[in-house]
Order: sequence, then C-alpha cells, then structure tokens
Amino acid sequence: MSAMKNVLFKLFKKPSYMILGVMFCLLCIGCINVFSASFVRAQNENSLGIYYFLRYLGITIASLLFMFFVRCIGYKRLLSKEWIVGIVFLVLAMLIAVKFKGVEINGAKRWIGIAGITLQPSEFAKLVVVMLSAKVFGRILSKGERFSIFSIKKYSFLLGVTVIYAGLVYKQPDLGTAAIIFGLMLAMLFMSGISRRDMFAVGCGGLVLAGYLAICKSYRLDRLKVWLDPWSDQADKGYQIVQSQIAIGSGGLTGMPWGHGAGKFFFLPEAHTDFAFAMYCQENGFIGVVILLLLFALLWFAFAFIVFNTRNHQAFLLSSGITILVVGQSIANMAMVCGIFPVIGVPLAFISYGGSAMLTNMAAIGLMLSIYDEENKLAEQASQSSDERRNDLRMIRNERWNQ
Repeated sequence: MSAMKNVLFKLFKKPSYMILGVMFCLLCIGCINVFSASFVRAQNENSLGIYYFLRYLGITIASLLFMFFVRCIGYKRLLSKEWIVGIVFLVLAMLIAVKFKGVEINGAKRWIGIAGITLQPSEFAKLVVVMLSAKVFGRILSKGERFSIFSIKKYSFLLGVTVIYAGLVYKQPDLGTAAIIFGLMLAMLFMSGISRRDMFAVGCGGLVLAGYLAICKSYRLDRLKVWLDPWSDQADKGYQIVQSQIAIGSGGLTGMPWGHGAGKFFFLPEAHTDFAFAMYCQENGFIGVVILLLLFALLWFAFAFIVFNTRNHQAFLLSSGITILVVGQSIANMAMVCGIFPVIGVPLAFISYGGSAMLTNMAAIGLMLSIYDEENKLAEQASQSSDERRNDLRMIRNERWNQ
C-alpha cells in the first residue's frame, strides 16, 4: 500500500511522470483494442490474425523513439528559424507528393508510400501549424506588441502556410482535417490575447465559411442530414454511425466477453481506426469508458499544469496547442463515434490504429516534455541564484558583525 502511495505521489508531483504513466496505460489499452478489433479483418486479408497488432507494436516502438528524440532536441531548437522553416517545407513537399504520387484508398488520396510505409502528411501538418503559430505569435507577444486579426503582415507567413496546407488537404479530399488545420491556427490566435471584437469577427467568419463548405456539395449536405437522423438511412449513408451506436449500446455496464464484440465481424467499418472507441465500448462497457475518460482527464491535468506554469510566451502557446491537438482531438473522436459530432475521421490518441497519428501524438508529447524540462531548468537556476544572493547577504552581515 505504501509503495502505491509513493507511486501516486510521484505521478502527481511531477507532471512528466503522469504524462508518461498515462501514455503507457493508453498504449496498453490500444494494443489490446487494436488486436481485438482487427484480428477478423487481418485473418480475412492475409491469414495472419495478429497482422495489425504487430504493425501497431512496431509503430508504437518507432514513435516512442521519435518522442525521446524530439524531447532531446528540445522545443527551443525546433522552433528556431532554421528548424521550423525546414519542417514546414518538408511537410509541404509531402502534401504536394500526395497529389501526384499518393496512395488512393476508398476514393480518397491522402497517403504516400515511403520505403514500404504508408504515411498521412495531413496529420503532421496539424502539429506543424501549432508549432509555427507558437513561434510567430509568441515572438509578437514577447516584444510586448498588441495585434489583431487585421495585422496580417505580422503573421503573413503563418497564414500563408496554413491556407496552403488546408487547401492541399481539402483537395485530397478531406474537409474535416482541412478545417482542423485552419481551426488550430485560429485557436492559437485566440490564445494570443486578441480582442473580443476580433474573436467575434473570426468566429462569425468561421461559421459562415463552415456553413458554406458544408452545403456547397450535395453529398456533404446529405451527411449533415444523416448526422441529425442516422436511422433515417441506416442501410446506406447512416450505416457507420448506426452500427457505432449499436456497438456502444450493446456494451452495457461491463461489456461483452473480450474478443466477442460483434462489431469486428464486418458490421462496424474501420473498427480498429476511426471507430476504435466503439469497439472498446462494446467489449469494456460503461466501466471501461469511465476508466478511459479518467485517463484522458489525468493527461489533460498534467498538460494544464505545464501550460499554466510556463514563463515563456512560445512555450505557453505551444503547450496550449498540443493540449488541444492531443486531448481535444480525442474528445472529438469519442463525440463523433457517439453521434454528437459529424463523422470527420479524427483519430483517438494512442487507441486508434494509425502510424501517422501515432507519430504526431508522440512528437507532441516529446515537445510537451521538453517544455517541462526547460521550465524545470529555469526554476532551478532561479533557485540557485536566490540561494547565492542569500549566502552573499549572510556573509556581508557576518563580516559587519565581526568588525
């Protein structure tokens, strides 16, 4: 019992321990869920039931190494002009390559094949926009300047990159991810302290644009109608969300016996990727969902601790953006699977199968840990200088006393 108390004390005392501990728990859940949700499909495709499970393990190990690599480099170096410009153009090149050499799946061309590995550059674009926004807006704030949405010259490069990224992703076509990329930049703009008038203007403009894009194509308007009432077309356009709700409801309090969830038997499309949460609900029930929500709440708590204890504008904005990217997207995925949000193809962090999303989330964790490391270093330096000042004062008092 005392050992458990010590572990909990360390987790709550150091947010870095909590982040790594929660991430490990989520990865364990992800391993179990991916295997259970995919073994029927894997057996049918290539006679190897553990195919997706093995790939998930390989992706996880590679992503963990990448996370430690990012943490070692540090967010300050990655936000330097040389690094961030190189990263921006690397992702841009990947997005352009998708258009010409992309892999087409289910009528969408969103992936590129590199050395036998399929990557989705739009996932990387989300994190790059957060990083670039933190650099640009943080630099403006550090100078003590006030700016508004109309001060376009101050963030023209960021706006241009965001528009190009979102435009290329929109053409794949992937309206949901394009909206997220642009929305992340707007969220970072809000956190930079623009006026309420500007917030209102951006909000109204965003709603008008989103409304236009939602109804300008007939199939998108049909999706919205189906989202509002999926059971009206449960055999066709509403099939995904109806099967998802059936899977969630059938889980009950404690869930079905592990591995016996019916959704994986080709009833629930994308059972191990976008709708992994539905399979988790079916086999773990309400109790399992509460545990998963608590884990994400702990992750948010650890992130928030770092966000509100940063002393650097860029670090504050970057950590805030990472919180939105990792925790916010996870909440959006669960809401989407439950039918609260429209189906937009947002992954559930560490639970959904997907190499690009895993790499992005791990890189984000590495950046968050590097922010914590830097803040710790600054706090120790401040403490040491304070101790040195106290020692100097004590020596001066002693010398005067002796005189």
